[in-house]
Amino acid sequence: MRRTALLATLLLVACSGAPSLTGPSPSPSVPSNARPDDFDGIRAKAHVDWLADAARGGRYTGSRGYDDAANYVADRFKEIGLEPLGDNGTYFQHFTTPMVDLAAMPVLAVTGTDAKSFKARVDFTESVGGRAGSGTVESQVAVVGGGARTNGQNDFAGANVRGKIALITGPALQSGGNTVENAFQEGAIGALVIGSTTIRYSFIPKFQSQTIPALAITEDVANELLAPSGKKVSDVQTAVRARRSDPNAPPPGFDVSTVVRVSVPLTPVHDVDAYNVVGLLRAGDADAAKRAVLVGGHLDGVGTDPDGSVFQAANDNASGPAVTIEVARALSAAKATLRHSVVFVAFAGEEEGLLGSEAYAAQMAVSPGRTESLIAMIDLDVIGCCGDSLIISNETPDLQRRLRDAASKLGISTQTIGGGGSDQSTFVRRRVPAAFVGWSDYILHTYKDVPAVVDVSHLKRAGDVITTSAKDMVTND
Repeated sequence: MRRTALLATLLLVACSGAPSLTGPSPSPSVPSNARPDDFDGIRAKAHVDWLADAARGGRYTGSRGYDDAANYVADRFKEIGLEPLGDNGTYFQHFTTPMVDLAAMPVLAVTGTDAKSFKARVDFTESVGGRAGSGTVESQVAVVGGGARTNGQNDFAGANVRGKIALITGPALQSGGNTVENAFQEGAIGALVIGSTTIRYSFIPKFQSQTIPALAITEDVANELLAPSGKKVSDVQTAVRARRSDPNAPPPGFDVSTVVRVSVPLTPVHDVDAYNVVGLLRAGDADAAKRAVLVGGHLDGVGTDPDGSVFQAANDNASGPAVTIEVARALSAAKATLRHSVVFVAFAGEEEGLLGSEAYAAQMAVSPGRTESLIAMIDLDVIGCCGDSLIISNETPDLQRRLRDAASKLGISTQTIGGGGSDQSTFVRRRVPAAFVGWSDYILHTYKDVPAVVDVSHLKRAGDVITTSAKDMVTND
């Protein structure tokens, strides 16, 4: 998600495949003692270093940086000997998708005699999608607690929100509805929600017909905005809890004299030509080879800010395609032993709502490859660092157990997590056994997600689990 420079260079690529702008990308030259059929963590780290270099601009779908990264993956697939499984005999599977980006850095400022500007990605960050959209507003703040708006709970009581900027302090109520939507329905012209502010959230290019600018802010910033009232966030949250326990307690909402300016400048939603990178390791048996295991992860990142700051997206998710490439190389060395095939994919558009994996599922019409032919799908995301346990999603218990057993035999601990959140969801919805695999501690969507945070050990251990599991499924099933 990006940058003024890249906004001017959105690529329209021909249907015959993405153009290689500078010729074939260089294959990493790294010292390694790994056997040909072993997963090579050193090589995987070299892939991460190239894909997540600042020169790639954060790999926003539709950008030149993404194009360069996709060509790199395709070149590695070709070196390995994978068959191209994209359009017209290429590795590239094209689809048209809507995108939106920042036109300028977002703004949060107190106006008036005590004027103060806050810093994006430190004090606040924007939310984009649905009711949260583009715009600039300036008004007083109305404090609305947890922002719940149901028959049983109305955190807006006590505040006059219409024409003002709603400050949502929490705690949220699970059944209380979307807080930004609730603020809009109460007449707010903007919304501030306490949350994580160092990350750039994914931009979902689908909006309601009317939108308001919305920011996540820190609790410290919220306390500054509340200062004229003599209250703090903790006081508001206490009042919210009291009201939820006792409907006769005083309402938690109130108005504050602080006037703030909020600006989220977005480009118009526009279509781009996006593409997945797809390669096939075809097994020898003509019939059994029609079924396949899919291994892959998303290649896109969240781009470059208009001020030039790059989200290099090393762990999220250069690590996924890097591991995918090395699993492909290791399994290709054992091709003679495989009964079933293996499809390898680097997806575009994951950050905007799993767009690339949805396009893959809708467009892939050949076997092996189409969803009906898949034995399983293994989704590699945030798999380059950190923590001591692999996290494996639970949508498909048999596949999860298989992955956990492989990890256990390799001396690697695992944890179960719930489903959703990444490209495996696309395949689960189509009844393909699928699982997300990553590390228990991870970094994503921040300026700090640089190649240095990804290490050979995490790549190697994860890669061994994936290689072992995939090989077992395509050899013995």
